[in-house]
Amino acid sequence: MKTYLLTWNPRRWQWVNLAEVSAQTLAGKSVFESWSCGVTKSIQPGDRIFLMRVTEEPRGIMGSGWAMTAPHLRLHWDTAKAATGEKCLGVDGDWERLINPQVDSPLGMQELRKGKLANFNWTPQASGTRIPDDIAAELEEQWAAHVGKTSLATVTIDPELAAMEGAERMSLVRHRKREQSLRDAKVAETKKLGNGSLHCEVPGCGFDFEIVYGELGRDYAQVHHLNPLGDRTTPSQTKLNDLAVVCANCHAMIHRGGKCRPLQTLIQAK
Repeated sequence: MKTYLLTWNPRRWQWVNLAEVSAQTLAGKSVFESWSCGVTKSIQPGDRIFLMRVTEEPRGIMGSGWAMTAPHLRLHWDTAKAATGEKCLGVDGDWERLINPQVDSPLGMQELRKGKLANFNWTPQASGTRIPDDIAAELEEQWAAHVGKTSLATVTIDPELAAMEGAERMSLVRHRKREQSLRDAKVAETKKLGNGSLHCEVPGCGFDFEIVYGELGRDYAQVHHLNPLGDRTTPSQTKLNDLAVVCANCHAMIHRGGKCRPLQTLIQAK
């Protein structure tokens, strides 16, 4: 498996549904998006791909996934050129995480200029640059830690279910594993214990999306790892009691500044 850097310049192409696809990855569902790879033809199915926001701040790594196809001709990303039938090389990507810069910060240039990462040009002129293996390994670690501090860290999970998490899977991908099934289980367990309600478990909060938003908020919640995956150095089992249902505001405050604050003391007594 090789690793490649794809780029997005928001000054040249407006990503009109970014908020939607980011929310989809937030819910634990991958997104299939085709992306330009410049003149690179060496990408193979299963290769790791990262997406870099360039030119416009906040610059940084904002997405990760895997190539599903080799480079192939597709309609040009520029709508004017596409209207004339012009094509460009692109790959179909299975994106596990896409950060919406209006909600969370990408893995920024300050972090990308540290350690081994400083030895790579993160703002290339074209999409599709190969990232050397040693730098890619460091990027994986930094990206996993960064994502663990954003809203994308939310994973919701299943009663009496446990999963091994935090491992690196080398065959097709290399990333910290999170079991999506755990989210649904945790939600189901919390609803059962709450007689059908799904409220924030932070003492003093109790926010319920369904009560406030009606049908739109039914079964919606964020699930928080009480012990962050980013702190694990070896695979370890996650059980339902290692998770907590929280609202978006509390989850943001728990992790603000890169911390992992205890639920019990999050809301200050009046």
